[in-house]
Amino acid sequence: MKIEPPPTLWCVRGLSILSGLSDPALQALAGASVTRQVSRGTILHTPGTDAEHVYCLHGGHVSALWESRAGRTINVGDFSPGDIFGEACLWTSSATREDMAITTSPALVTLVPRAVFRDVLDQHAAVERAIVAQSVSRRQAVTLRLCDAHSLDARARIAGQLLRLAEASRATADGRKVTLGPQRELAERVVCTRETVTLELARLEREGLIVRAGRRQFIVPNLNRLRAAAQESPPPKPPSSASSGVSTSFASASAP
Repeated sequence: MKIEPPPTLWCVRGLSILSGLSDPALQALAGASVTRQVSRGTILHTPGTDAEHVYCLHGGHVSALWESRAGRTINVGDFSPGDIFGEACLWTSSATREDMAITTSPALVTLVPRAVFRDVLDQHAAVERAIVAQSVSRRQAVTLRLCDAHSLDARARIAGQLLRLAEASRATADGRKVTLGPQRELAERVVCTRETVTLELARLEREGLIVRAGRRQFIVPNLNRLRAAAQESPPPKPPSSASSGVSTSFASASAP
Protein backbone atom coordinates (compact mmCIF):
# COMPACT_ATOMS: atom_id res chain seq x y z
CA MET A 1 0.00 0.00 0.00
CA LYS A 2 1.36 3.39 -1.00
CA ILE A 3 1.89 5.75 1.92
CA GLU A 4 1.13 9.38 1.16
CA PRO A 5 3.64 12.01 2.39
CA PRO A 6 2.52 14.33 5.20
CA PRO A 7 1.06 17.72 4.22
CA THR A 8 3.61 20.16 2.88
CA LEU A 9 2.56 22.91 5.31
CA TRP A 10 3.21 20.58 8.23
CA CYS A 11 6.64 19.75 6.79
CA VAL A 12 7.84 23.31 6.25
CA ARG A 13 6.57 24.35 9.69
CA GLY A 14 8.91 21.76 11.16
CA LEU A 15 12.07 23.36 9.73
CA SER A 16 13.74 25.37 12.49
CA ILE A 17 15.57 27.55 9.97
CA LEU A 18 12.18 28.78 8.70
CA SER A 19 10.76 29.46 12.16
CA GLY A 20 11.01 33.21 11.60
CA LEU A 21 8.53 33.15 8.71
CA SER A 22 5.05 34.50 9.22
CA ASP A 23 2.11 32.14 8.87
CA PRO A 24 1.04 33.66 5.51
CA ALA A 25 4.61 33.19 4.24
CA LEU A 26 4.66 29.53 5.31
CA GLN A 27 1.33 29.00 3.61
CA ALA A 28 2.63 30.66 0.43
CA LEU A 29 5.65 28.33 0.39
CA ALA A 30 3.56 25.25 1.09
CA GLY A 31 0.89 26.14 -1.44
CA ALA A 32 3.40 26.39 -4.27
CA SER A 33 5.52 23.39 -3.26
CA VAL A 34 5.32 19.63 -3.50
CA THR A 35 6.49 17.10 -0.91
CA ARG A 36 7.70 13.68 -1.98
CA GLN A 37 8.77 10.45 -0.35
CA VAL A 38 11.59 8.97 -2.42
CA SER A 39 13.63 5.81 -2.18
CA ARG A 40 17.36 5.47 -1.71
CA GLY A 41 19.29 6.18 -4.90
CA THR A 42 16.77 8.68 -6.30
CA ILE A 43 18.47 11.38 -8.40
CA LEU A 44 16.97 14.78 -7.58
CA HIS A 45 18.92 16.68 -10.23
CA THR A 46 21.91 16.30 -12.53
CA PRO A 47 24.59 18.72 -13.76
CA GLY A 48 23.36 21.14 -16.41
CA THR A 49 19.69 21.05 -15.41
CA ASP A 50 17.89 24.30 -14.62
CA ALA A 51 17.89 25.21 -10.94
CA GLU A 52 14.21 25.95 -10.55
CA HIS A 53 13.68 24.56 -7.05
CA VAL A 54 15.16 24.71 -3.58
CA TYR A 55 15.05 21.51 -1.52
CA CYS A 56 13.90 21.18 2.09
CA LEU A 57 14.91 17.86 3.63
CA HIS A 58 12.62 16.51 6.36
CA GLY A 59 13.83 12.92 6.60
CA GLY A 60 16.65 10.79 5.24
CA HIS A 61 19.95 11.84 3.73
CA VAL A 62 21.11 13.33 0.43
CA SER A 63 24.59 13.72 -1.07
CA ALA A 64 25.79 16.23 -3.65
CA LEU A 65 28.32 14.76 -6.07
CA TRP A 66 30.61 16.47 -8.57
CA GLU A 67 32.39 14.66 -11.37
CA SER A 68 35.82 15.81 -12.50
CA ARG A 69 36.93 15.87 -16.13
CA ALA A 70 38.95 12.76 -15.39
CA GLY A 71 35.75 10.98 -14.39
CA ARG A 72 36.38 10.91 -10.64
CA THR A 73 33.28 11.45 -8.47
CA ILE A 74 33.77 13.74 -5.47
CA ASN A 75 31.34 14.30 -2.62
CA VAL A 76 30.78 18.06 -2.21
CA GLY A 77 27.98 17.97 0.35
CA ASP A 78 25.94 15.79 2.68
CA PHE A 79 22.49 16.86 3.87
CA SER A 80 20.43 15.70 6.82
CA PRO A 81 16.90 16.33 8.09
CA GLY A 82 16.33 20.04 8.68
CA ASP A 83 18.73 21.12 5.93
CA ILE A 84 17.88 23.34 2.97
CA PHE A 85 20.03 22.68 -0.09
CA GLY A 86 20.23 23.67 -3.73
CA GLU A 87 19.78 27.22 -2.42
CA ALA A 88 22.45 28.95 -4.53
CA CYS A 89 19.82 29.64 -7.19
CA LEU A 90 18.11 32.06 -4.78
CA TRP A 91 20.80 34.66 -5.43
CA THR A 92 21.27 34.34 -9.18
CA SER A 93 19.04 35.57 -11.99
CA SER A 94 19.42 32.30 -13.87
CA ALA A 95 21.27 29.17 -12.83
CA THR A 96 22.00 25.60 -13.76
CA ARG A 97 23.09 22.82 -11.46
CA GLU A 98 26.78 21.99 -11.30
CA ASP A 99 26.41 18.82 -9.24
CA MET A 100 24.21 15.78 -8.91
CA ALA A 101 21.97 15.37 -5.85
CA ILE A 102 21.14 11.79 -4.91
CA THR A 103 19.40 10.30 -1.90
CA THR A 104 21.57 7.96 0.18
CA SER A 105 18.59 6.66 2.16
CA PRO A 106 14.82 6.82 1.82
CA ALA A 107 13.99 10.52 2.13
CA LEU A 108 11.17 13.00 2.60
CA VAL A 109 11.85 16.19 0.64
CA THR A 110 9.92 19.32 -0.32
CA LEU A 111 10.63 21.08 -3.62
CA VAL A 112 10.03 24.82 -3.32
CA PRO A 113 9.92 26.92 -6.52
CA ARG A 114 12.85 29.30 -6.57
CA ALA A 115 10.74 32.36 -7.46
CA VAL A 116 8.31 31.77 -4.60
CA PHE A 117 11.10 31.24 -2.08
CA ARG A 118 12.83 34.40 -3.32
CA ASP A 119 9.65 36.46 -2.86
CA VAL A 120 9.22 35.17 0.69
CA LEU A 121 12.83 35.94 1.63
CA ASP A 122 12.47 39.49 0.31
CA GLN A 123 10.00 40.04 3.15
CA HIS A 124 11.95 38.12 5.83
CA ALA A 125 15.56 39.30 5.94
CA ALA A 126 16.40 37.45 9.17
CA VAL A 127 15.44 34.10 7.66
CA GLU A 128 17.50 34.85 4.57
CA ARG A 129 20.51 35.65 6.74
CA ALA A 130 20.10 32.29 8.51
CA ILE A 131 19.99 30.43 5.19
CA VAL A 132 23.06 32.33 3.93
CA ALA A 133 24.94 31.49 7.15
CA GLN A 134 24.08 27.80 6.76
CA SER A 135 25.20 27.87 3.14
CA VAL A 136 28.51 29.59 3.92
CA SER A 137 29.24 27.19 6.79
CA ARG A 138 28.70 24.18 4.54
CA ARG A 139 30.91 25.60 1.80
CA GLN A 140 33.69 26.24 4.30
CA ALA A 141 33.45 22.65 5.53
CA VAL A 142 33.68 21.34 1.95
CA THR A 143 36.66 23.61 1.24
CA LEU A 144 38.52 22.31 4.30
CA ARG A 145 37.75 18.71 3.35
CA LEU A 146 39.04 19.21 -0.20
CA CYS A 147 42.17 20.88 1.20
CA ASP A 148 42.68 17.73 3.28
CA ALA A 149 42.33 15.68 0.11
CA HIS A 150 45.32 17.49 -1.37
CA SER A 151 47.47 17.66 1.76
CA LEU A 152 46.83 14.36 3.59
CA ASP A 153 47.33 10.79 2.48
CA ALA A 154 44.36 8.44 2.06
CA ARG A 155 44.88 6.81 5.46
CA ALA A 156 44.72 10.16 7.25
CA ARG A 157 41.64 11.26 5.27
CA ILE A 158 39.76 8.05 6.07
CA ALA A 159 40.81 8.24 9.72
CA GLY A 160 39.61 11.85 9.78
CA GLN A 161 36.19 10.91 8.45
CA LEU A 162 35.91 8.10 11.00
CA LEU A 163 36.94 10.56 13.70
CA ARG A 164 34.22 13.04 12.72
CA LEU A 165 31.61 10.28 12.83
CA ALA A 166 32.92 8.97 16.14
CA GLU A 167 32.90 12.40 17.78
CA ALA A 168 29.25 12.83 16.79
CA SER A 169 28.21 9.33 17.91
CA ARG A 170 27.17 7.97 21.26
CA ALA A 171 29.69 6.48 23.67
CA THR A 172 29.47 2.80 24.60
CA ALA A 173 31.36 0.72 27.13
CA ASP A 174 33.80 -0.30 24.38
CA GLY A 175 34.18 3.13 22.72
CA ARG A 176 32.37 5.21 20.10
CA LYS A 177 30.25 3.28 17.63
CA VAL A 178 30.13 4.51 14.03
CA THR A 179 28.14 3.30 11.06
CA LEU A 180 29.52 3.78 7.56
CA GLY A 181 27.59 3.89 4.32
CA PRO A 182 28.69 1.93 1.26
CA GLN A 183 32.42 2.12 0.57
CA ARG A 184 31.67 3.99 -2.66
CA GLU A 185 30.18 6.86 -0.65
CA LEU A 186 33.16 6.98 1.71
CA ALA A 187 35.53 6.97 -1.28
CA GLU A 188 33.63 9.88 -2.85
CA ARG A 189 33.81 11.82 0.39
CA VAL A 190 37.54 11.40 1.01
CA VAL A 191 38.48 11.50 -2.71
CA CYS A 192 40.02 8.10 -3.29
CA THR A 193 39.09 4.74 -4.80
CA ARG A 194 36.92 2.06 -3.20
CA GLU A 195 39.91 -0.28 -3.29
CA THR A 196 41.91 2.21 -1.24
CA VAL A 197 39.07 2.47 1.29
CA THR A 198 39.04 -1.33 1.67
CA LEU A 199 42.81 -1.50 2.19
CA GLU A 200 42.99 1.41 4.63
CA LEU A 201 40.05 0.24 6.74
CA ALA A 202 41.73 -3.16 7.04
CA ARG A 203 44.97 -1.43 8.00
CA LEU A 204 43.25 0.63 10.69
CA GLU A 205 41.68 -2.58 12.02
CA ARG A 206 45.06 -4.32 12.20
CA GLU A 207 46.45 -1.37 14.13
CA GLY A 208 43.59 -1.57 16.62
CA LEU A 209 42.30 1.92 15.83
CA ILE A 210 38.89 0.53 14.88
CA VAL A 211 37.15 -2.74 15.74
CA ARG A 212 34.53 -4.23 13.45
CA ALA A 213 31.18 -4.51 15.19
CA GLY A 214 28.95 -5.62 12.34
CA ARG A 215 28.20 -4.87 8.72
CA ARG A 216 29.55 -1.35 8.10
CA GLN A 217 29.77 -0.80 11.85
CA PHE A 218 32.93 -0.11 13.81
CA ILE A 219 33.93 0.70 17.38
CA VAL A 220 36.54 3.40 17.95
CA PRO A 221 38.12 2.40 21.29
CA ASN A 222 40.40 5.43 21.61
CA LEU A 223 39.59 8.80 20.03
CA ASN A 224 43.06 10.20 20.70
CA ARG A 225 44.80 7.42 18.77
CA LEU A 226 42.42 7.88 15.84
CA ARG A 227 42.91 11.65 16.04
CA ALA A 228 46.67 11.15 15.74
CA ALA A 229 46.16 8.93 12.68
CA ALA A 230 44.08 11.68 11.08
CA GLN A 231 46.97 14.14 11.21
CA GLU A 232 49.23 14.84 8.27
CA SER A 233 51.76 12.11 7.57
CA PRO A 234 55.26 12.92 8.83
CA PRO A 235 57.80 13.94 6.18
CA PRO A 236 60.28 11.29 5.07
CA LYS A 237 63.37 10.98 7.25
CA PRO A 238 66.55 12.57 5.85
CA PRO A 239 69.39 10.22 4.88
CA SER A 240 71.51 9.08 7.81
CA SER A 241 74.98 10.52 8.26
CA ALA A 242 76.47 7.14 7.45
CA SER A 243 74.72 6.91 4.09
CA SER A 244 75.62 10.55 3.40
CA GLY A 245 79.27 9.71 3.99
CA VAL A 246 79.14 6.80 1.58
CA SER A 247 77.57 8.97 -1.10
CA THR A 248 80.17 11.71 -0.58
CA SER A 249 83.05 9.24 -0.69
CA PHE A 250 81.66 7.65 -3.83
CA ALA A 251 81.28 11.04 -5.44
CA SER A 252 84.85 11.95 -4.43
CA ALA A 253 86.22 8.72 -5.73
CA SER A 254 84.40 9.14 -9.01
CA ALA A 255 85.61 12.70 -9.57
CA PRO A 256 88.41 13.00 -12.14
